[in-house]
Amino acid sequence: MTKLLCATDLLPKSEAAIDRAGLLAQRLGAQLSLLHVVSPVSSERNLEQSLQMAIAGLDARARAPLWRFGPPPNVAVRTGSPARLIRETIDEQRPDLLIVGPHRKRGVRDVLEGTLAEKILSTRQCPLLMVRDKADAEYRNMLLALDLAEESGAAVRAAEALVLGPSTQAMVMHVCEPPYQGMMRSAGVASEDVVAYVDDSRREAADQVRNLLKQASTDHARYAVVIGEHHPAASIRRAIELYQPDLVVMGTSGMGRMRRALIGSVANQILDAATCDVLVVPRGSA
Repeated sequence: MTKLLCATDLLPKSEAAIDRAGLLAQRLGAQLSLLHVVSPVSSERNLEQSLQMAIAGLDARARAPLWRFGPPPNVAVRTGSPARLIRETIDEQRPDLLIVGPHRKRGVRDVLEGTLAEKILSTRQCPLLMVRDKADAEYRNMLLALDLAEESGAAVRAAEALVLGPSTQAMVMHVCEPPYQGMMRSAGVASEDVVAYVDDSRREAADQVRNLLKQASTDHARYAVVIGEHHPAASIRRAIELYQPDLVVMGTSGMGRMRRALIGSVANQILDAATCDVLVVPRGSA
């Protein structure tokens, strides 16, 4: 049976993540667990009060009338470090998908320590769905931002298994940066020859994307393919503005937090900047 885990801080910004988890569990016939982690506090009395409030709040959220999605989910409240306990729960339950709400930005601390999403993705244990939008229906318009690496095939398979509905419109975007375009211009190559070279590179890239879809997808013909020309993160952000998807799907290598802090990753930038939901599939997790 498919297993879903939704980690929630029980704040209003995370309500949509709980609803999306319920919708997905209902559609997939999946087993769903809700997890809330209470961070340690200075006194045992305050901790006990926080635990009682969290248990009551999570139990109420997982029962009618607040719960509208079939059988109620399993619920758990734990005390400690959220990142550590979520990873431990993933180890114990082996979910097929982790659903979370948007994280609270902490500035320099996020850069030094990594966000919760980064810490989870770096373990490469399961895909992560960050939910921002109201979850009132299945996803209608999906943008898959793919390169030609191994994790892109995994992203396609995870999307089709977990979030892609029969009526979802799906578009694949691939960014093609012809390697010699700048050199050709500097060398004085005629503009029409540079344009022809770029067009050939874009056609070749589109063919490679379609071949990837044929290998990874159960219905590759459903995808429209668009080729972007500039830096991947900037191109994806522009595509989100232009096409207004309600979900972006990406693969990631799940590199370590130190390298992410120094140069960032495309997936991390989109998780931070996107205004829609984002599904990130680490290499080896799907």
